Amino acid sequence: MTVEGHIDEALQIRLPVRVWGQRGVAELNAIVDTGFNGALSLPVSVAVTLGLSLTDLDIVELADGRTQPELIFEGWAQNGEAPEQLVDILLTFGEEALVSMALLNLLNADLQVRLSRRTVTLTLPETPNA
Repeated sequence: MTVEGHIDEALQIRLPVRVWGQRGVAELNAIVDTGFNGALSLPVSVAVTLGLSLTDLDIVELADGRTQPELIFEGWAQNGEAPEQLVDILLTFGEEALVSMALLNLLNADLQVRLSRRTVTLTLPETPNA
């Protein structure tokens, strides 16, 4: 099964992802962040409407080397028709949702990027973790 994404004007890879918590569902066009080790990062404004469950507090290292405490929430994520996954979610005060390579790896997915065509194809196994 495949999920089609795209490359935006800023050359960022984007994939559709469905996320839900206890109070709602959001259909997002998330940026694939190859340097992000979590599963998902969501804007606070989105996370509040979903009713995510707070599960942990962790110390994370930022791209510039600084460390800071981060609240860890739990919710469900799904790409295309793949089985939903229970994932850890970090929050951001930014406006963009981020999906990590760690989540795509968890899905055992292949990611194909065609810069010249501005297309992205996420190929998911027919059976989970195949």
